[in-house]
Amino acid sequence: MLVGAMLCVYELRHATWRMVYGILASGVFLLLGVGCYSLSRDNISYGWPSEEHVYEARVVDSPRKRARSTLCMMQVGAMADSAGWTSVQRKVFVYMESTEAVDSLLPGDVVCFRGKVRRPQNFTDDLDFDYARYVTMQGVSGTVYLPSSQWKRVGEGHLTLRERLLRFRLYLQEHYMHSTFSDDALGVLAALTLGDKRLLSEEIRAAYSDAGAAHVLALSGLHVGVIYAMLAFMMRGVVRQRGMRWLRELLIIGVLWAFALMIGMSASVVRAVFMCTLYILARWISRDSSSISVLSLAAFVMLLAHPLYLFDVSFQLSFMAMAAILWLEPYAETFLHNKRLPWLLAYPIGIIGMSLVAQLGTFPLALYHFGTFPTYFLLTNLVVIPYLNIVLLLTVAWWALVLLGVPLSNQLGQLLQHLTQWMNDSLASIGQWPHAVLHITEYSAMATMFTYLLILFLALYLTKKWPRGLVLALASLLGLLVTYLF
Repeated sequence: MLVGAMLCVYELRHATWRMVYGILASGVFLLLGVGCYSLSRDNISYGWPSEEHVYEARVVDSPRKRARSTLCMMQVGAMADSAGWTSVQRKVFVYMESTEAVDSLLPGDVVCFRGKVRRPQNFTDDLDFDYARYVTMQGVSGTVYLPSSQWKRVGEGHLTLRERLLRFRLYLQEHYMHSTFSDDALGVLAALTLGDKRLLSEEIRAAYSDAGAAHVLALSGLHVGVIYAMLAFMMRGVVRQRGMRWLRELLIIGVLWAFALMIGMSASVVRAVFMCTLYILARWISRDSSSISVLSLAAFVMLLAHPLYLFDVSFQLSFMAMAAILWLEPYAETFLHNKRLPWLLAYPIGIIGMSLVAQLGTFPLALYHFGTFPTYFLLTNLVVIPYLNIVLLLTVAWWALVLLGVPLSNQLGQLLQHLTQWMNDSLASIGQWPHAVLHITEYSAMATMFTYLLILFLALYLTKKWPRGLVLALASLLGLLVTYLF
């Protein structure tokens, strides 16, 4: 009915009818989102039996060691009962007793286990973390603990492309493990290049978080942008060949999506790769590729394919940061261009401007989810962004030398070790400065909404010279103060 009403008022040009069309369109997308979310929740929920049963499952991710067990995500294909095998097709978190057999499991392996699968539930009194909701939002229907005697590997299924890439990721991780990198440098390099945070110590995690560089350890658009730039540079010779530009673009798109599959299709990486794909296609057909519409299309397609992305923190932070950059960064670039600053000044000032814009887009969400704010984030980004570009480039060169067996890889590895250790020490020092982290507790969802409204209306007032924006910004500030104080 809403779509029919939209079609009826589409051709009407009066301002009132345009507003009605916008309201109807918003209603259509709202109902579409609610419907997709409901279907996703229905596909996740399952009535697990209250007693132990035998299940056949397939490993879909690499095992992750915990303090007392090893966590393995599996896709349960079937359950044995008195009538035979019943199809299940649900994902479960399997906590397994840590053994060498568990460590040898690979994506694509098929196991048979006997256990009591439960719906995700909270087992602690920690009210700050809803474990059951967190597990459900990852598409997991149940959890089970298995002693070593309750499961057995029964074979290997036909490997999908994603499983092959995940195995290749494990192969690369093994090379890291057998390299000469120290533990801290090894953990940071594995996180930067493979999205593997298992090797990061608590001290390194805390140092990066306190200094405002936690986003560097989580693969995001910044990493994908560097990879895209390197691929474009390495393949620049192909574009000179007549009629071969399409091949170059397809190769870049293919490599980027293969990288996203290899590191597990996290929301921030999928967003960045999808936007790179749209950017390449738009440039190919000579269309505009820098507007907020591209970001909106990426969000729409991702949520249509996987509605639960909406509740993923990395999805929220990634899109809000990118929205702020696309909207406000052009004004900062215009300002720098008019000043005609030399490159040595324009580059660091550009980093500061982009960091400020991205922080404007993400800090309300960061306060809501984590309750912390790093005060020295500008200085940190001045250090880590050039470092990230250099280290990713050197890491690609190191991998090429290692896989080719060139002895020069040892010297390049030592250089990477020194650079990473210097970065770790620098961020640890920044994180220990006075008032490096502000802790703000009880930052509610309502306070987050008023903060974003304040930023939105103030930005409209400053960039579009909209007088009413200042009034609405002050009203939003008043609402924020009332919400936070009372």
